[in-house]
Amino acid sequence: MADTLIRGIFPEAGMRFAYCRATALCNEGMGRHHADLVSGWLLSEALVCATLLSVNLKSDEKLTLRWIYPGPIGTILADLNEHGEVRGFPQRLTLAPQVHTQSAAIGGPGRISGVTSFPNRVGRTGITEAVFQDVPRDLAYFLSLSFQVESALAVGLNLPPQEPATLRWASGLLLQALPGADLEAFDAVRRRVEQPDFRNWLEAEAPDMENTMAWLEIGEAPQVHQEIEPAYRCYCSKAKVESVLRMLDPGDIQEMLEQDGMAKVDCHFCAHSYVFTRGDLISILDNIPVGRA
Repeated sequence: MADTLIRGIFPEAGMRFAYCRATALCNEGMGRHHADLVSGWLLSEALVCATLLSVNLKSDEKLTLRWIYPGPIGTILADLNEHGEVRGFPQRLTLAPQVHTQSAAIGGPGRISGVTSFPNRVGRTGITEAVFQDVPRDLAYFLSLSFQVESALAVGLNLPPQEPATLRWASGLLLQALPGADLEAFDAVRRRVEQPDFRNWLEAEAPDMENTMAWLEIGEAPQVHQEIEPAYRCYCSKAKVESVLRMLDPGDIQEMLEQDGMAKVDCHFCAHSYVFTRGDLISILDNIPVGRA
């Protein structure tokens, strides 16, 4: 079943929603990074959350999210744009066999931060405590507190205990209160979203959007406004990496030439390696603006 991202509203309840299936997207991310079962689970949760949030972004807006935990997983980073294109990576990719559970990998309360940006400026920024030690719930808390949008998030993953880590399915739901909404009514729905039974059902059944919404008993049919296919996508290129190398001190480039005769740069987001030969580095040195050499 193809990945999908659907956004819409419950007009009478005063809520907007996003629902996604992101199985292929998450498997792409885990496969690129060779994540194990524990790190792959946490990365997939972050990627589903990022997919859901992409429906809220404006044209040319990007959002970078960081879950910063004290445990072995360290920082989980996800990057997204308004087209449902996401990418991300955890600080630690190999946790097994020393770490067997997500809670042990998280290791306790941490922080979560978010920064939106446009081509020429920074937008909203925020940071809150990650009190729930749970990727989707910590993000919902961040959105409610830092971005001032009452939110509820749930992610359902089905990840068999085998290597390489490959999801059978991944789905997610985001609910947010619209301006003027009855916040007590929204909070009642949020509590249903946060029930362990709801997450267990998402993980066991791979429900479609209609069945997912029916579980919440909101009392009206959702109005769908848009449906797109999300994707794991990185925008790195050799040209972009070269532009970074050109900003280095010429002495650093010369040191690469003398020590290794080449340079290798890995992209954290997609794990692609870019190799710069001796000729490439000499060309970079030769084209450094006068006054920097």
